[in-house]
This record gives sequence, structure tokens and C-alpha cells, in this order.
Amino acid sequence: MKDDSLCPKSFLCAFEESRNLPDAVVEICVRCGKKVIYNKGKNGRIDNKKYLRDHRRDFIQPYGEDKKLFIKLWGYKGIETAQRFIDKKKNKVLLKEQRQLLKEKRIWMREKAFRGLGKSKAELTPPKYIKTTGFQKLG
Repeated sequence: MKDDSLCPKSFLCAFEESRNLPDAVVEICVRCGKKVIYNKGKNGRIDNKKYLRDHRRDFIQPYGEDKKLFIKLWGYKGIETAQRFIDKKKNKVLLKEQRQLLKEKRIWMREKAFRGLGKSKAELTPPKYIKTTGFQKLG
């Protein structure tokens, strides 16, 4: 694969959009001044493969083939930051699953407690709690 993202003044080019014209997008590297033009097609989109080749700095990953380049560019601190971000996302998913399990358990406990009293599913669902600051007027 041809690598168009190499920069003579730094490791990889860091492009910023200069102009967004109706038929093209012009970007310039903030380090070396390299100018890149992406022509827009009939649907107004640019060539994704060329864009990815030029913007390798923006899409580099801390694992797989790009791991060495990532370490060279961002160092090990970048990997730690990326790992914290991944862990944070995983924790959000786990918390959401735990909340759903707790909700299902509450519904099951209410069904067990009100068995035979003709309660509907909506009545058995626990109410949503509203957080207030104490300054709102309720009612």
C-alpha cells in the first residue's frame, strides 16, 4: 500500500481543511505545507481510500499493524490513554447490563409479592426516579 501520509518535517502529515468547494476539498499539512486536493464525485463524496492514505495520523490504532507507528507517534502514554478509554466504554456497557438485571429482578419480586391481586405489568414496573436539586417546585 502506498503511504502518502509521510511528512518531510515530522513523522506523519497533520492536515487541516483549507477550503471546501462545491467540487473539491483542499487540505494543507500544518507542518510541511503539503497541499492535497480531493475531488468530489456526483454524490458529493470524496475518495475514501485516498483520504485514509493521507490521514494515517488521524486513524492510527494502538494495536495490530500500526502499533509500532502509534508508539513512535504518541508513545506508551497514548496506549495507556486509549486503554482507559476502552475500559470506560466496557464499564458503561456492564453498568447498563447490571441495571437491566436489577430492573428485571425488581419486576419479578413485585410479581411474586402481588401474585393474585390482578396487577398489570405497568403497575409492577418500578417507577423512574427523578433527580432534583431541591429548588424545583414539584406539583
